Amino acid sequence: MTDHWNIVEKGNAFNLKKIFKDLRAYKDLIFLFFKRDIKASYQQTILGPLWLLIQPVFTSIVFTIVFTNIAKIPTPPNISPFAFYLLGLSFWSFFADSFNRISTTFVANASVFGKVYFPRLTVPSSIILSGFFRFSIQFSLFLVVYLFGIFFQGFTFQINHTIVLLPFYLLLIAVFALGLGLIASSLTTKYRDLTMLIGFGVQLLMYATPVAYPIFTINSNSKLYKFLLLNPLTGIFEGCKYAFTSSGLLSAKLIALDALIIFCILFLGLYVFSKVEKRFMDTV
Repeated sequence: MTDHWNIVEKGNAFNLKKIFKDLRAYKDLIFLFFKRDIKASYQQTILGPLWLLIQPVFTSIVFTIVFTNIAKIPTPPNISPFAFYLLGLSFWSFFADSFNRISTTFVANASVFGKVYFPRLTVPSSIILSGFFRFSIQFSLFLVVYLFGIFFQGFTFQINHTIVLLPFYLLLIAVFALGLGLIASSLTTKYRDLTMLIGFGVQLLMYATPVAYPIFTINSNSKLYKFLLLNPLTGIFEGCKYAFTSSGLLSAKLIALDALIIFCILFLGLYVFSKVEKRFMDTV
């Protein structure tokens, strides 16, 4: 019987089961890369890990001034605009930072990959792990601001039962960042111009995702609204915000479709990555 895990192209087998088996076997290396990444990010900075808090705080302040005070874009009434933006930015930062760093996997690690063999997927996996670490700090900051608003500013406590889905939403965001990042890293080994476009593309994607605005501010019959629904992150981000505001778009059908698209992208990313890693030294 043919193994359904295998896809054969020109005699080279793509074995999904082997990929996950190798990751389990090299879990200590993944953790080592994770610790190296965290230390390298902040060891020569004055404020160190405090930058994980400073960046979302200042960005949320800017969003509050621009979108709430100047553009007059409404936010849910039961949460402060600052906390609303902080919530969206904590999830967005996790996606954007993970994707950007995974997209340079081959280029940034060419010297290491050329000297010793180990499963190349351990590097993107460690980036996702460090992304979870950064997210946990930023999300904790949001919880502090959110609870402060409830207890000291008179906002209504609106956490609902959908909060149990937050780990699932976070998993989907991680999988999407990993899948897209693997595809991008594979393409940039040959087409280096893509590295210039990726940063710009991520910035555009943020505005195509309901991070800086609630989706209820857009006419549901408009073409823009339908365009936003094509973004696999839209339903997920709306679900994340709904858990704390009880307002916005919560659609099980949309989230299920987004999840299907995201896992297909991951599968494609793993396939392309596994093919490129066999010959990437010829093009990097």
